[in-house]
Amino acid sequence: MNSIGYSPDCGTCNYLIMSLCKVDWITEAVKVLRGMGRAGVIPDLDSYGSLIGEMSDLRMTSKVVDMVKEMVSVHGLNPRQYMVVKAVNGMRANREIWRAVEMIEFLEEEDVCIGFEAYELVLEGCLECRQFVLAGKFVVRMTEKGFIPYIRVRQRVVEGLVGVGESKLSSVVRQRFTELKS
Repeated sequence: MNSIGYSPDCGTCNYLIMSLCKVDWITEAVKVLRGMGRAGVIPDLDSYGSLIGEMSDLRMTSKVVDMVKEMVSVHGLNPRQYMVVKAVNGMRANREIWRAVEMIEFLEEEDVCIGFEAYELVLEGCLECRQFVLAGKFVVRMTEKGFIPYIRVRQRVVEGLVGVGESKLSSVVRQRFTELKS
C-alpha cells in the first residue's frame, strides 16, 4: 500500500485482517498484522481479536497462545473475555488442557482480568481429561480469585482426587470451599 502512496490506518488493516480470516487465509492475515508496524500502524484489540477468534475456531492452539502472548507482552493489550473463552474452548476441544492452564497462568502473571467462564471451562476441561490433580490445583487458584465452581464441578473434583489417591489435596480443596462458605 505504501508503494502506491496510500497510508493505511488501523481500521483499514483490521478490515483486511477480518476479511482474510473469513476466507480462511490465516497466514495472509498474520502477514498483514505483522506488516502493520512497518506501515506505521499500531495493532489494536480488533486486529488480534479477529485472528485469535478464527485461529481458535480452527483449533490452531499453539498459534493462539503465541498471539495472546504477543498481544499482552509486546503491545500491552488485554484480551477481551470472549477471546480468552474462545481460545480455551479451542484448547479444550483439542484436549490440550495443559496449554489452557499455562495461558491462564500467563495472563494472571500479566495482571489481565480473567472472567469466571474461562476458569470454569479450563476446570471442566481438566475433569474431561481426567487430570484431577491439575483440577484440584486449578480450583485452589480459582478460589483465590474469588470464583467458586458450580456444585457439580466441585463434587467431581473432590471425588476425582480421592479416586486417584490424592486425599491430602482433596482435603485442601474441601477446606478451601469451607473457608468460602460454599
